[in-house]
Amino acid sequence: MKPAPLSTSRRILFTALMLLLPVLLLTLAELALRLFGYGESYPLVHKKMIFGKEKYVVNREIGQRYFFLPEARTPEASEEVIDLAKKPNTLRIFCLGGSTTAGFPYEINATFPFQLQHRLREALTESGAEVINLGIAAVNSHTVLDLLPEVLELQPDVLIIYMGHNEFYGAQGVGSSQYVSNSRFWIAAYLKLRRLRLTQLLEQIIRGAGEKSGANRAAPRSMMEAMAKDQAIPLDSEKFQIACRNFEENLSEIIRKARRRKVQVVVSNLVSNLKDQPPFVSGFSPAADEFTRRRCESLLLEGRGLLESGQFQAARETFTRALELDSAAAEAQYYLGKSLLAGGDSARAYARFAKARDLDRLRFRAPGIFNRIIQQVAARENIPLVDMKAVFRAASPGGIPGKELFLEHLHPNFNGYRLMAQAFLEALRILQVINPPAPIGYKADLFQPENLQRIIKEFPRDSAGVTELDLEFGAYRNYFLVNRWPFPERPVDLASYQPVGSEITKSLAVKHYRENTYWDEAHYELAQHYLDRGQPYRALREYRAVHLAFPENYFPAMKMGDVMIGLQEYAIAKRWYDKALELNPQNPFLLAKMGNLYVFVHQFTEAVKYFSETLKADSARSVFSTYEKANLLYLAGVSHANLKNWPEARRLLDEALRLQPGFEPAEKLKVDIQNYLANPKE
Repeated sequence: MKPAPLSTSRRILFTALMLLLPVLLLTLAELALRLFGYGESYPLVHKKMIFGKEKYVVNREIGQRYFFLPEARTPEASEEVIDLAKKPNTLRIFCLGGSTTAGFPYEINATFPFQLQHRLREALTESGAEVINLGIAAVNSHTVLDLLPEVLELQPDVLIIYMGHNEFYGAQGVGSSQYVSNSRFWIAAYLKLRRLRLTQLLEQIIRGAGEKSGANRAAPRSMMEAMAKDQAIPLDSEKFQIACRNFEENLSEIIRKARRRKVQVVVSNLVSNLKDQPPFVSGFSPAADEFTRRRCESLLLEGRGLLESGQFQAARETFTRALELDSAAAEAQYYLGKSLLAGGDSARAYARFAKARDLDRLRFRAPGIFNRIIQQVAARENIPLVDMKAVFRAASPGGIPGKELFLEHLHPNFNGYRLMAQAFLEALRILQVINPPAPIGYKADLFQPENLQRIIKEFPRDSAGVTELDLEFGAYRNYFLVNRWPFPERPVDLASYQPVGSEITKSLAVKHYRENTYWDEAHYELAQHYLDRGQPYRALREYRAVHLAFPENYFPAMKMGDVMIGLQEYAIAKRWYDKALELNPQNPFLLAKMGNLYVFVHQFTEAVKYFSETLKADSARSVFSTYEKANLLYLAGVSHANLKNWPEARRLLDEALRLQPGFEPAEKLKVDIQNYLANPKE
């Protein structure tokens, strides 16, 4: 007997259940993984106590959301600190982008966001400024777009966007090892899926299998090598055009989303090393046959020999002949630029250098079309455009950016980062971003000649606390970059590294990167090194660097006060101790130091007040050694004796001697008091 057929409604219900069952099982698996603490959602910020106050701190592991790489190779974000509630009259700026925004190879204070913050705080005397550095190495517009909703929740006033160099090899770039799709829709969907614990588990399994199967393969020697999968992307190829289109659409969407939240966006065009960075990968046009290619290579060798021997006219003619054979040869364009520059023709040289960059098939530098895209999007969306290209040209010999402002292919040196900060400061000044008198929109000529002159004049005037040690950190880190692929590969060892500072800054930089010591600890160690060698003013620079980087930390302010005590600059020492006490008012060590200062300047009433507070704090929670407490009691006794409070002075001295029998200064003062009272002066 045949079973009765299911009714239409039951068939629909059965089908729905069959379709929903996998979803239900996956949901249960996801919930189980979360319940047992597997994986992470990697939020942009988390709450943390910083110097006794609860703050938002940028999650240094946020890069895990975007990279399918071993943890040791995954780029990290700077642990920027943000107030939970924005202070009144405070300008809050987020800087978004890749490794240049992050400040590679420098840390903390040598980056353009920090330099900008310092300059803003100097300029905005009646209000404050927070500049939060959200630059992450090897990310691009896909990442910035994904982060944007969380950024907007943090109440920014301004977004400064400097991005574009990583559109080919950054996470989800068309030539990247992290690439999943050409489609912006599928890239965005994939990034959301990566937050699921199931996805993370699957990726961990795949990574483990990949590590086993590739155990005998050589690991990439650098981040650049790990990210660059397609190492030859010709100009105007399909991949090139996809990257351009995705960049334009992502940038437009970022601006529109920010506008809907009434957040001002400022974009900058891009700069890179034109004069002193040859193309990484030169090539020929598809139409060039084997004979043409060999002839072109022969002319290139001949031209470079002429250039090296100083025969600039002959070199120009030789490179020109090579380009007549094939104008797509990036190397010929570059060295023609070199020969033109050597002959004094910087205008034509600039054009050739720019063309060489555009033809470079290993696309770690953004091609010129990206600056045109940025300009077009800024004009279309009516937002301010900072012409960083014009700024760098104005600051470069012959108007061609090179090693004077860059460390390698695109990362500025410290002067370059200071120049960027000054340019953004000038733009914000022109735009009057605090209570602007009129809506801020696109201007094709935001920087007039007088603005460029002011930027060039002002940028070197302040280092924002950067010291020789910070430059050493950057130089040491960059040393490993420029001696590995795609740069000419050389042995990388400590012996061949030449410090930019001294042997002590070199040793501290090595220790910092090999042992992962803290940035501020290195500055403290260098300060102590200088103090031990009688160089207090150099020590002060190291303490000031930490103070400017962490203004809510009392310790560097206290240490600057200590140095000033040693220099007998008591008024300055008091200012620093006052600042430290403002940050940590109950600190017994600070109270003791302030009491000691007042003894030095013979203000004994004030000294008594601070020693009393010190001893009260110590009785609540003992922090001083026996000797330290005996000395405190002695100094309090000295203060009371100078105020002729004899009974209290004696009591304190007796207590000091009880703790430290035979404490000679206390014994001597007791005798002096006794003699004085026996023979009082008129």
